[in-house]
Amino acid sequence: MRSAFHIVFVLGWLLVLAGPGRLCAATLSAEFDAANDLYFTNKFAEAAAAYGKLIDGGQRTATLYVNLGNACYKAEQMGRAIAAYRRAERLSPRDATLRANLQFVRKKVNGDDRGLGPFWREGLATLTLNEWAMTGAVLFWGWFLVLALGEFWPKWRKPLRNCTIWLGLVMLLSLACLAGAGYDRLANRFAVVVVKEAVLRFGPLQESPVSHQLQDGSEVSILDEKDNWLQVRDRKGRPGWLKRDQVQVF
Repeated sequence: MRSAFHIVFVLGWLLVLAGPGRLCAATLSAEFDAANDLYFTNKFAEAAAAYGKLIDGGQRTATLYVNLGNACYKAEQMGRAIAAYRRAERLSPRDATLRANLQFVRKKVNGDDRGLGPFWREGLATLTLNEWAMTGAVLFWGWFLVLALGEFWPKWRKPLRNCTIWLGLVMLLSLACLAGAGYDRLANRFAVVVVKEAVLRFGPLQESPVSHQLQDGSEVSILDEKDNWLQVRDRKGRPGWLKRDQVQVF
C-alpha cells in the first residue's frame, strides 16, 4: 500500500509540474497563431507588434524574426525589417529565403543588396559562432587523433605526415575564423535607422550643426557613444552623431 501511495504521490507532483509547461506552450502557440492571423488579414503593424511581444517574452527564433521582418516590411518599416532579418540571420545564416528577403529590402533602401562592411564579414557569417566552435573542436580532435596514431604506431608516422600537416593547417584556419567571427560579433557594433529620417550632427548635442541625414533602413557602424548619443559611420564612410532612439543597435 505504501509503495502504491508513493507512486500516486510522485505522479501527482509530475502532473502539477508538467501542467504549467503545457499551458505555457499552448499559450505561446495561440499567441503565434494570433499574430499570423493579423498578418494574413493585412494588419501588418499589429502583427509586427504581436511578433515583437513574443520575442520580448524570450521566444527568440529565426522563424519569429523572419515573420517580424516580413510584417515590418509590409508596414513600410524598412529599418525594423532589416534589423529583424539580421537577427534571424545570426540564428540561421544559410537560410536562402531569409537572405533573399534581406537583400531585397536592402536594395529598396540603398539601391544595392550589399551589407555593411568588407566581404570577409559575410563569409564569416555563413556559420554561427557555435558552428565555428564545433568545427574547430572536431578538427582539433581529428588532428590530435592522427598525431597520436603516429606516436603509438611509428610505422604509420610517415604515411600520416601529410595528413597531419594539412589537417593542422585547416584546424588553425577554422580557429582563426572562430576568433574573427567572435571579434566581429563582440567588438564591432552596428545599428539600423528605424525612423523616417535620422538627423546626424557634428557633435553629441542638439545644438550641434547638422552633418547629413539618413533614411529609414540605413545601416551604420557605431564608433562611440555619449549619454543618449551615438557616433556612427554610414556606408559612404561619413561620420556623425545621432540620438540612440533613432536606431536599433546590435
